[in-house]
Amino acid sequence: MKNTHNKKHLSFHSHSLPFTPFHSLFLAAALLLVSCEKENTSDPSGETDVTTGATRVLILNEGSWGFNNSTISELDPAHREITVDWFSSVNGRGLGDVAQDMIAYGSKIYATVTFSNSLEVIDAHSGNATRVDMGNRKPRYIAADGGKLYITCYNPCSVVRVDTATLAIEATCTLGNFQPEGIAVAKGKAFVASSNISDAAGNYTYDDKLYVVDLATFADPVTLTVGCNPQEVMEITDGKLIVNYWGDYYTQPAGSAIVDATTFAVTPTGQALTKFTVYNGKAYGYATTYDESWNQTISYLAINADGSVAAFPFSPSLDENPYGLGIDPKNGYFYLFTDGNYSTNGSVYCFSPTGQKCFVREAAILPKKALFLN
Repeated sequence: MKNTHNKKHLSFHSHSLPFTPFHSLFLAAALLLVSCEKENTSDPSGETDVTTGATRVLILNEGSWGFNNSTISELDPAHREITVDWFSSVNGRGLGDVAQDMIAYGSKIYATVTFSNSLEVIDAHSGNATRVDMGNRKPRYIAADGGKLYITCYNPCSVVRVDTATLAIEATCTLGNFQPEGIAVAKGKAFVASSNISDAAGNYTYDDKLYVVDLATFADPVTLTVGCNPQEVMEITDGKLIVNYWGDYYTQPAGSAIVDATTFAVTPTGQALTKFTVYNGKAYGYATTYDESWNQTISYLAINADGSVAAFPFSPSLDENPYGLGIDPKNGYFYLFTDGNYSTNGSVYCFSPTGQKCFVREAAILPKKALFLN
């Protein structure tokens, strides 16, 4: 498929250009709901079973803004079978409007659905789900620690603490005027990316901070300067975090940085990083950049815990642009997801650690994150 990324900008600096749910708003009118059934695979030539890793892979599909077509797919790597709308098939209802994040914690799966203002609590084995009303908070990313969930929210710009036993919101820590995105917990603190805010005319203003929230007090956060428009935060090794920032798409460049959770030292990597995941002490991801003639380059890379940049172990070959990736912690197999040009279902590509393409399966609209279960 031919890529159809929007290229309307004011300047021509080489920069990262990831899409957000708000960019999807402009494309939503062109999207159609697609009903999908389980794909039965025989043994097509050239495909390889994956029998040494997770027995189940759950894939979060973001969906298109305003269409209520987010879902979770279930993939069986050993038999190369995918149930595209697994969540709906189990629960008899849809997931909602713009699924943002999904984590496994204890025996449950937790997923946030931003514009449905909901937290889904899903039994990891049966798939049966309980929807928790988040009011009008617009929940985004999730972290978990000590029997609590920590969820970033747009309204107000905050992080809330949810007890996993009662599913009640226990406390709210207000973060400021910019919408928070990614969150990670390390050394008794929550590190929250503070990204941007828009006015009534759709003009964006960008922050460059991480908020640091002490989990014991859950108040009076401090800030660290990391780079313009930070997005996701993950712990790469014990006490070392990696954060990516997307820039302002005009003059402020995209990049990434390593943050020490104890000393709060910030070490820039000098490398743009659009999306990434963490595996075995490294961050693996890709950067999408454009030159002055709007020629697109997608670069795959790895970043070490000290901030040095390393090579990706192979050169992925995808039919559309990447939209996310995951790595099976049991066997190191790579799962890359594609955007489907934002108008059709994306795909899931499975590669061995050395780059052998094992299989490709169609998922739903904008697959973005995977959980690996046994």
